[in-house]
Amino acid sequence: MSNFPTGWFYIQSKCPHKMVLDVSLDSLKAAAKVVVWPKKTKDIDNQLWMYDHGYIINKNSGMVLDVQGGILESDKQIIQYKRKMVEDAQNQRWYYREDGVIYPQTNPNLVLDIRGNWTKQGTVVLLYERKYEDNENQLWDLVPSDIADASSVLSPSKSSDEEDEDYAFSSASYAL
Repeated sequence: MSNFPTGWFYIQSKCPHKMVLDVSLDSLKAAAKVVVWPKKTKDIDNQLWMYDHGYIINKNSGMVLDVQGGILESDKQIIQYKRKMVEDAQNQRWYYREDGVIYPQTNPNLVLDIRGNWTKQGTVVLLYERKYEDNENQLWDLVPSDIADASSVLSPSKSSDEEDEDYAFSSASYAL
């Protein structure tokens, strides 16, 4: 169910604009907004992510994707935040489905969503009710950072639930 690649990757919208998840203003602060932004060619670390036992870690800050306020409900903003212990991290642990949705492990009906399907750079990313039609703003490709051609997309290859055992931390977190 995780279907995330190993190593650093971009989380790229399937919308025609192909923008990627980006921590606003290259922030290193907890609770910084996660937005969509055109894929950069330099100073890219705030747009790179790694998957580790359910957590999606930002390369620049070392913080993880988080639902603001910690409550899993629709229309909540996505931020970066300090990694919590597994038992307290229901708002920080994610799955990726082959159809392109990214959702909290505890609620597949809420997904990462570009607010209002806007195409403006800097648009915030929300947790929102999953749509089954007209939903490009909720669909994502995982693009390895070492692929020069931005149109190349990783096909999910691993789907082992065993990797999502309740680990609080792993060595991948410290490879930042």
